[in-house]
Formats: sequence, structure tokens, C-alpha cells
Amino acid sequence: MPLSGTGGPLGDLIRTKIDALTDEDKQDREKLFREMGAAIIEHLTGSAGAGAVNVTVTSVTGVTAGAATSGPGTGTGDLQ
Repeated sequence: MPLSGTGGPLGDLIRTKIDALTDEDKQDREKLFREMGAAIIEHLTGSAGAGAVNVTVTSVTGVTAGAATSGPGTGTGDLQ
């Protein structure tokens, strides 16, 4: 997921949300940060094509067979 500077879909979404603010609201730090946060959440929940996570599990203990909760375990995840 590109996060360098304001490049990529996340940067574009943040820019769009901030550009939509009034000039007065652009001077309000709380409103700016709320819009940036909203853009990040929107991006991560899939509206901008993100949201899928590839998970590499290095170890798991206490595994339950079938569709259930297992663990605890350790591993890493990368957003796509």
C-alpha cells in the first residue's frame, strides 16, 4: 500500500476530504485531523480498494479443527 508522501489512493482520498472543507474549517486542526482519520478508515475498510490482509502465521498453539477460533499464535500481516 503506497504511503509515501501524499502519493497513491490514500493520499488522494485525504486530499479530497481536506479540499472539501471550508476555508474556515481548514484552519481548525481538529477538523483537519478528523478528515484525515476518516480518509484512513475509509481506505482501510475497502472503499479505496484496500482492506485485504495477507497473513503469514509462524506458529500457533491450541488449534481448534474446523471453523472456530484458534490460538494464541504469532505472525505478521500486510495490507494489500
